[in-house]
Parts: sequence; structure tokens; C-alpha cells
Amino acid sequence: MKKQKVLKVLNVFLILAFLTTVSALIFYKFIPSGIQGSEFLYEMHELAGMIFAILGITHFILNFNWVRSMYFKKKKK
Repeated sequence: MKKQKVLKVLNVFLILAFLTTVSALIFYKFIPSGIQGSEFLYEMHELAGMIFAILGITHFILNFNWVRSMYFKKKKK
């Protein structure tokens, strides 16, 4: 599979992991009574956060050539 196709799929999973992490935290912290503090939400937040971190590192690695060209340019004399 080409790198661009991999990045398109990776970006979808990256945003889903981010949204899952944030929504689990919001429900865990701010929804009153019954569900607040739920062990399930805590575990979901933790797992989604780990997946988000792994996908973020993978995204960075796949885009490293762009990062290098943007931030580590050779200065012209």
C-alpha cells in the first residue's frame, strides 16, 4: 500500500482515537452520578490514549520527510 493511502487510513483512526479519548474523559469527569467515575470509562480513556499515542508516533514517522524539509532547511548563503 502506498504511503498516502496508509496516511489517509491512519488519519481516520487517529481522529477516532482522539475523539474517544476526549469523550471518555469528559464523561468520566463531568457527567453526574451513576456513570461518573466509572471504571469502564477510565479504562476506555487509558486504552484510547495509548492507541492515540502510537498512531501519532506512526503519523510523525510517515511524515518525517515533510517535517525535515519544513523545519530543518539548509540556509542559503
